[in-house]
Amino acid sequence: MRSVVQSEAGDAATVVRVEDVPEAPAPGVGEVQVSVSFSPVHRGDLVGASRPLPGGASMRALGTEAAGVVTAVGESVSTLSVGDRVAVFPAMRAWSERVTVPADAAVIVPEAVSDETASIALVNSVTSRDVLRAIDELRRAAAAPEDAPLVVSAAASAVGKLIVRQAIDRGWSVIAVVRSQRSATTVRTHFPDVPVVVTQDDGWQTELACLIGGRAVPVITDAHGGPFVQEILPFLSDAGTLVVWGDLAAEPWTLSTLDLLMRELNVRAVSISRWMHRPKAIRAADREAALELAVRHPELLTVHGTYPLEELWDAIDAATTNGSGSALLKLS
Repeated sequence: MRSVVQSEAGDAATVVRVEDVPEAPAPGVGEVQVSVSFSPVHRGDLVGASRPLPGGASMRALGTEAAGVVTAVGESVSTLSVGDRVAVFPAMRAWSERVTVPADAAVIVPEAVSDETASIALVNSVTSRDVLRAIDELRRAAAAPEDAPLVVSAAASAVGKLIVRQAIDRGWSVIAVVRSQRSATTVRTHFPDVPVVVTQDDGWQTELACLIGGRAVPVITDAHGGPFVQEILPFLSDAGTLVVWGDLAAEPWTLSTLDLLMRELNVRAVSISRWMHRPKAIRAADREAALELAVRHPELLTVHGTYPLEELWDAIDAATTNGSGSALLKLS
């Protein structure tokens, strides 16, 4: 079968290749084999290509999330059958025509959800739910008033939109913070009642201060990172928490240690890699909720384009330069 692999660490655009590799192993106890239809090119996948290969390994296959059809079922699997259409995460080696994964990593895809949407239904939605769990806990601990707004930066990103949607569903007041007018248009299209602050505009800090009523807030969620962190911290209340789930700027943070010390500010990081160590019941509930979200709000799971393996490098380029949706590899 064909798979996307690398033999050395580096820029994904230069070190990955498509290669014929041995067939995915037959499923063992508690496992299923899946014929992959689509798999997204996440930025995290590309960052992972720059990391050293595991000790002693001569090759690494890429990909972490996929949608497809169950083609074989191992012993002790009662929740899935051959022919079931599933979304899978984690699905290591997902940029392969077939993968063998633990059965509890797969969830049946509702009929209303397309294969393309199913392939991006888990990672971003699961991340958003983990972020919201942290926010919920922090708001309760801070005894935040019910009307205290949640400030969501990077609100136009894939995860940001999902955070905003679910925060609204919880009845929270939301203020979206974005970097550009293009991103502001995205947020306003999906959430016309949510106020949007554009940090490229002069006077955005004054606008944000007015929107939060001149009071600081106990929680802000951010994925920009870089110098922007220092700019957003003044809007946190003393002992407030910045919940960080990404690093879109890919630059070192600019922080004043004195600000952190004098105001006892906190940083809470949320990572999809840590989610994989959450209790099994939480992970199962998150997968199910992610597919329910895909049924109710497919417009939040947008696809920029699909690419056969022969166009792998176009998919990688689209994943790094396009901001309007996910780039998918079409594998079968």
